[in-house]
Amino acid sequence: MRRKAPVRQIFLLFLRRLRLPLALFGLFHVVVLTIYMSVEGLAWDDALFVITHAHAIHPEQVKTSTKIFATLVFTGVFGFQIWFAERILSIVFGPERVEAWVMIKNQVNVTNIHDHFIVCGYGQVGRTVVNQLKKAQIPLVLIESDDGLYKETIGEGVLAIRGDAKRRAVLTEAGIERAKGICVLIDNDADNLYITITARSINPNAKIIMRAGQRRYAEAMHKAGADDVIIPEYEGGLMVSRLVEKYAGRALGPPEID
Repeated sequence: MRRKAPVRQIFLLFLRRLRLPLALFGLFHVVVLTIYMSVEGLAWDDALFVITHAHAIHPEQVKTSTKIFATLVFTGVFGFQIWFAERILSIVFGPERVEAWVMIKNQVNVTNIHDHFIVCGYGQVGRTVVNQLKKAQIPLVLIESDDGLYKETIGEGVLAIRGDAKRRAVLTEAGIERAKGICVLIDNDADNLYITITARSINPNAKIIMRAGQRRYAEAMHKAGADDVIIPEYEGGLMVSRLVEKYAGRALGPPEID
């Protein structure tokens, strides 16, 4: 079942968006501390205090080079402050703030979901499967490589991962190890076969439902680990033939296997 996203995890994911300026700010401190300690012979805590409190430097007690360096440090700290402020304000107050928070919540909920089904592909078949699972209140995570479809689905409240389902890391991010099953519905038999083999190697107990373009590939897909293989065109043809049989009042015989 899906658990409610904890505030702590949302906060941590928010910080991940600031990881680049945070990392560079840390490196900046290390470099400046080293220079202050070697040039002026300051202890590390005194040097750290000087970085954030430029007024603590007494002009008559330091070298001219230190004065110039302190000015550059102050400018650098000010620049980092602007960078952090821009990043935070763009997320909280920018035009894409709602989308950003929705994506953060989506990532947290995907991390916490258990006993769900993974749906690979949001084409016509995948869209129908997702809608039916939603109606049945069955937890799911969609894997979709198209950025537009990815944003569309999470905007509709569907948990989704943007990426290539053939990649092991993407399946892991979607929670294949915790999933009850996976529906492999991409319109490419070779890709579906590869995804099935990868999913089965990660979670031997998961139920795997596959889409196949041609019936002759069904046996290979079963051998690869699929529990069920569905051929939409074939199944649609059977349904039409049953209707014809019904209205014609006679049996048409078993379908031919190509």
